Amino acid sequence: MAKEKKYERFIDRFFDEDNFENVKLEDVDGNEIEFKQIALVDYNEKYYTIFDPVTKLDGIEEGMVFVFMLDEEQDELVLIEDENTIQDIFNVYYEMCEEEEAEEK
Repeated sequence: MAKEKKYERFIDRFFDEDNFENVKLEDVDGNEIEFKQIALVDYNEKYYTIFDPVTKLDGIEEGMVFVFMLDEEQDELVLIEDENTIQDIFNVYYEMCEEEEAEEK
């Protein structure tokens, strides 16, 4: 339970539910990239966020999104590149969407 509360504080710092502003991150070269947050996903006791880039990125097709893990210990977002993990995150996200849709009916 203590770990969950720690994560809640971390998430609150970065992702206020009432804050709909885009998120700005810096790449490794210090360039600012703006993202729209699509979802926050709880998976395997970690939190992941799905970001849609607002900033045009070379080599990135329109509609391509990024998955980041919230690393509470390092106080940073970590880009997820493992295709299996990304697929698992999207499966949870799709389930969340289906549940939300069912609640609206």
